[in-house]
Amino acid sequence: MVRPQHGGEVWEHSPHLIDFSCNLNPFGPPEETIKIILENMNYIINYPDDQCTHLKSTLSDHLDVPLRNIIVGCGSTELIKAFAEAFVKQNDHVIVCSPTYDEYAFYCQFMGGIVDRVPLREDKEFFLEAESLFELVDGSTRAVFLCNPNNPTSRFESKNKILEVVEECENKSVMVFIDEAFIDFLREGKSNSCVSEVQNHDNLFVSRSLTKIFSIPGVRVGYGVGGEEIIKYMDKARLSWNVGILEQALACGLIGDCHSYLERTVRFVETEKRRMYEKLSCIGGYQPVRPDANFIFVKIKELGVNSTDFKNIMLTHGFLIRDCSSFGEAFSNYIRIAIKKSEQNAGLLEKLKAVSEEILSSGRKKFEAPEKSISKC
Repeated sequence: MVRPQHGGEVWEHSPHLIDFSCNLNPFGPPEETIKIILENMNYIINYPDDQCTHLKSTLSDHLDVPLRNIIVGCGSTELIKAFAEAFVKQNDHVIVCSPTYDEYAFYCQFMGGIVDRVPLREDKEFFLEAESLFELVDGSTRAVFLCNPNNPTSRFESKNKILEVVEECENKSVMVFIDEAFIDFLREGKSNSCVSEVQNHDNLFVSRSLTKIFSIPGVRVGYGVGGEEIIKYMDKARLSWNVGILEQALACGLIGDCHSYLERTVRFVETEKRRMYEKLSCIGGYQPVRPDANFIFVKIKELGVNSTDFKNIMLTHGFLIRDCSSFGEAFSNYIRIAIKKSEQNAGLLEKLKAVSEEILSSGRKKFEAPEKSISKC
């Protein structure tokens, strides 16, 4: 097994790179972040609360969900691992989309599960085709994993469509894991979240991330909401003291006072993703998929350069973009770029246009960056 690859590897290159590979809030952490951390520094001489009681209480009030339906993790990725450890056994089948976040398949395979993939088709704009998924669900299926909005395609499915999957799976005793890591970036995200449905469907678990929306990936904290029995079993699988004192304090502080920050974020992303998509569509060689979330999935096949070479080319210009070949050979001509601040986006668009013009006019060979030239930018 090979560990999944991710973006955000700025530490491998120059700290002066502009990182478009990691889908974080373009405004950076809320201004009270440092204050909350400093106010709680004296408590790091103690073990953290293993049950995250105060944080769960804050989340319960914020989500209007009982405490018993909440679990907190070292990022939402720990919850993917705990879910697989608690529920997937040798030769169980699980269903994931292709492409999607690689950790679902990885941890299920780690537990001996067999992964069945539902292709998200370009001619369907990468939206989920529920009927194709239902064709794979049978007596051997243990769980279905859905990412909404989906990473890397930026596609968002309505709550009604997701619940159609949940209900069909519930009728067949199949669990459903919904990853809503990017849903807070959408204005329609709150009304389409499945968090409010966990008490109505015993087979449903929903994970959420705080690191993306608050731009704090170095502080690992996420949470999940599910039926009481699901939470009970997952709690047995998680690592003891999995969320540190500073993480718990910061999460409580940010969740309790986040409305204006979130509203500003949603308003900015709405405008900027539309502008980025329209401008990218006008540059030769790029075929962006209309984005729903705070990142854009872009086909670059017309450039005649695969996504790995293209990433290396952009590194030499000071930009880190996401090479999507790790999602499978079918996506070796796709990249993913995040929505960042307006001036950074403008700089990327200018460089993408210049690189495209030079590649298309001069041919591919000139722009294949040699391995050694991009090990450090």
